Amino acid sequence: MRLPTALRVEMVKNAQMNHAIECICHRGCRYVNSILADDDARQACKELQTLNSVQQRSVLKELKSVMSVYGETGSCQV
Repeated sequence: MRLPTALRVEMVKNAQMNHAIECICHRGCRYVNSILADDDARQACKELQTLNSVQQRSVLKELKSVMSVYGETGSCQV
């Protein structure tokens, strides 16, 4: 059975967003915080440039969520 085209497209988009999140997080807390706090850093982020604006907002929302956990534990400066 073959998946509908719309579902396959959505799966690819989700994979792209997950990959962007992983790559950004791999670069460290300071990098993530700079992207969240600074428009210039956000625009220069290669991982975000590959996504459309809706995907970018979703990635930024997820990054904020991830960083909130670090803020609660004190493991990473926020």
